[in-house]
Amino acid sequence: MTVDGATVGEVLQALESTHPGLAGQVLTADGSLHRFVNVYLNDDDVRYLERLDTKVSDGDVVSILPAVAGGAS
Repeated sequence: MTVDGATVGEVLQALESTHPGLAGQVLTADGSLHRFVNVYLNDDDVRYLERLDTKVSDGDVVSILPAVAGGAS
């Protein structure tokens, strides 16, 4: 899917407009990223960049992945 946005935050807002409820799954009530959701710009975790203010260029890929943990011994 292609959406417009100059930052990761704007991309998430654009996705929210076509997929209502998505923001609540990715963002906390104060507007920061949920702890157990990983957002990548290309191959870089946005938490190690500028978080939601990370700049996005044409052709960049924003990936939203739930964190997975656990297992059995």
